[in-house]
Amino acid sequence: MPLWHFEAVSGYFRDMPKVLFIEPPPTRNWSADSKISKAGRRHPCLNETGEQTYSYQNLSSAAVLRDNGFEVEYFHCPVQRLDCAATGAAIEAASPYAIVIMKEHINAGAADEVSAAAKKAGAFVIWVGPFVTALHETEIARECVDFILRKEWDYAVLELLHALMENAPLADIKGLTWKNEKGEVTINPARPDIEDLDKLPIPAYNLLDLSKFYESVFVSFPAATMITSRGCPFLCIYCSYPQTIYSHKYRAMSPERVVKEIKYLVNDLGVREIRIDDDTFDIDNRRVIDICKLLVREKVDFTFSVQCRPKLFTDEEAHWLKKAGCRMVLFGIESGNQEVLDKIKKNTTKDELRRGVRIAKSHGLDVLNCVMLGFFWDTPETVEETIDFAFELNAEFTQVSVPTPLPGTEYYTVLEENHCFLSHDWESHDSVHHSSVELPHLSNAVLNEYLGSFYRRYYRRPGYLWMMFRRMFRSWGNFSQSMRKAGVLVTK
Repeated sequence: MPLWHFEAVSGYFRDMPKVLFIEPPPTRNWSADSKISKAGRRHPCLNETGEQTYSYQNLSSAAVLRDNGFEVEYFHCPVQRLDCAATGAAIEAASPYAIVIMKEHINAGAADEVSAAAKKAGAFVIWVGPFVTALHETEIARECVDFILRKEWDYAVLELLHALMENAPLADIKGLTWKNEKGEVTINPARPDIEDLDKLPIPAYNLLDLSKFYESVFVSFPAATMITSRGCPFLCIYCSYPQTIYSHKYRAMSPERVVKEIKYLVNDLGVREIRIDDDTFDIDNRRVIDICKLLVREKVDFTFSVQCRPKLFTDEEAHWLKKAGCRMVLFGIESGNQEVLDKIKKNTTKDELRRGVRIAKSHGLDVLNCVMLGFFWDTPETVEETIDFAFELNAEFTQVSVPTPLPGTEYYTVLEENHCFLSHDWESHDSVHHSSVELPHLSNAVLNEYLGSFYRRYYRRPGYLWMMFRRMFRSWGNFSQSMRKAGVLVTK
């Protein structure tokens, strides 16, 4: 295997080319004065709350390229207010050797248009991510793409670019789906998981202006999102990343590597809050506690939030999270009906969900519960049961969505085999605003009505309002966040 696959060889080529990583506009017809942005990672969606997210994996791949001497730029079209036409002009002006796009279902049309512009400008077009990993055999047929890298692409982009520059055989690149000069499609063998995450460079955060990125869960700015582990051993049928790019094999950075990256964000880039966006942060409770103890010992001054599994959450873990500066825990509740929880392979009980929320609250941690309305097995009665369960748990924040049937997931197969899709236009599957499926026991109209009314029902309850009134005076961050939330709520 070539040496450069593992070690930096900056300067190996005399004139290293430019590579653009591009986050496309949210939709094909998006304009620079639009209030719409893209939010979410596992289940991308459109929103009007001003949220702006970036691809951690793209920044990781960009860092690998930069460490190997490539000139790298990052176009985040929504933040830079670049519509499809403006993005095309910017690509032409930059004259890159290649572009890399993490194509997602919600921005599929925009990604196609931007890719076509890049092809016109003479650049190689590389697509990455869960969406194209699942659909690589059909997506590669599009004229606007040259290569699809399946699964993780941190090192794969570097390997592909070197092969192209050296005119080396592409058949040796694992995880590559590609078209030869005759237009014939070749599917190379699968790419193995990255085993040692500690060897990855710190992602190229400084390619972005982090002050321009916002998520409603944040209270302190500038803020950032990072990922410290990959691969979730649980088998939830709707979750895309473990079923497409990460696998169910759990791999994690060491506590020392995690704290090194946090210290870079806080001390070098001035970040004040971090969201640790692992699929499940606390698969290894001891690792979580060790990370927290290191943060306490190093006196890192910041706040953070984590995504955990209530079933695994412990008092000791909550104690150390709070002591290290954690202020909020995200829990995937999903349903309040035990039969539905079993059908989606959540591998938990309602009592375990209650217990996790109770532990977090007892240690002064805010809770953000994520619930989904409209699984294949749902009825109006089970949806009401889920809503009642959300009320009972009374988290400081509860996020509602429809379980998006993402390609490559077991849940997508369930809906496809049962002819539930009202549309196969990917951009119509916006998990927050509306559903594009018709379920056996829950009509599309009724499901969308539940989606439209949930936040009013949840956030206007007297018990909730009193809890949040007391919370908002604990800190200025809490106060300003509550005011932002109130502003959004009155429009819903």
